[in-house]
Amino acid sequence: MDTNQKKFGIYVFLSTFSRNLIEVFIPVILFKFGFDLKSILFYYFIANAVSLIISYPFVYLSQIFNYKILSIIGIVAFLLLQILLNFMTHNIWYLFSIAVLYAVYRRGYWIARRYYNLKVIKNNDISTTYSIISIINQIGVIVSAYLGSIILDYISLNILTIIAIVLFTASIVPLYFLTFKKDTTNKKIELCKTLRQIPKNNIYLFGSYELLNVVKFLIPLYIFIYVKNTYQTIGIVNLITNLSLIVFTYLFGKTLDKSKNSFLIISVILTVIVFTLKVNSVGYALLLISALEGFVTKMYELSINKEFYTLSKKFEYNNYNLAYETVQNSFRTFVTLVFIIFNLKLKTMIYITLLCISISIFFNKNNNKIIQQKLQN
Repeated sequence: MDTNQKKFGIYVFLSTFSRNLIEVFIPVILFKFGFDLKSILFYYFIANAVSLIISYPFVYLSQIFNYKILSIIGIVAFLLLQILLNFMTHNIWYLFSIAVLYAVYRRGYWIARRYYNLKVIKNNDISTTYSIISIINQIGVIVSAYLGSIILDYISLNILTIIAIVLFTASIVPLYFLTFKKDTTNKKIELCKTLRQIPKNNIYLFGSYELLNVVKFLIPLYIFIYVKNTYQTIGIVNLITNLSLIVFTYLFGKTLDKSKNSFLIISVILTVIVFTLKVNSVGYALLLISALEGFVTKMYELSINKEFYTLSKKFEYNNYNLAYETVQNSFRTFVTLVFIIFNLKLKTMIYITLLCISISIFFNKNNNKIIQQKLQN
């Protein structure tokens, strides 16, 4: 790893550790406070819809200043979100407020982070470098989710949010030491043009992959409602999943860089099978499936990100970043809206989302050939 990649790695660890102390537990915190499933889905729908709306102005803002401004906006929104979580009230405006703050924090964080990802990852080792950064990310996730569950079960939400705020604020420091060649060109934002140029196969591949986040949002609720109603159970499941992620990540990343074949189809199939088993498992079976989840979801993530970063070299950073944001938030917003309208059961929602993900294997046909043609033009 070069100097920029090491600094970015520190940023990834600190920000991931602090966010995951509490983020995975938010739907369960809302459920414990008395919000029903439909209300929690409303919160998630608003978060994704607002994310879709603000992506364009956020990228535009970053061009006027720089991407560090988005990180600062994300920190401020994160701070306000944590405060509201500690002063919870049972009404629709409260849910709307925390959903908007969650969206602003997430978009500020992820648009900036994805931009720096694109800048620090080199052409010749896309999967390997991403694997190293992903391992750093998972190290942060491993400890934080379990630690967060213990603090929530045995201490208090107040203490947890204070720790999260301090560490998340500190994470921005390494970003100020990243050094890139200054780009003096004035880049025009051309979202529609970029979306037209991205192969339609990739539009669905990227969008369906982001639906996995819908499943990951619902899974903690499933565990809390149907398995055991403690935060620590969720923390243990996340701990096992992320331990297996680290074991698998680096070796598979190097394999991807050396291979001309795509592991995407097999990774999609395995991911759908594993999550289907997960929502039908309890006890030790749930822990075993969680370990398998780490392997297959990391294969899926690395396969998708090889496609994502390979194709990114064809496009200008800002437009490609914005196009991806638009695709992912559109998919999540639409699916969540459907769930709210039809008031489906929790398991049914997970099954439908997994079905939408599985359809992506049909969009992978000749995908690598399309990408290579785009890169050569």
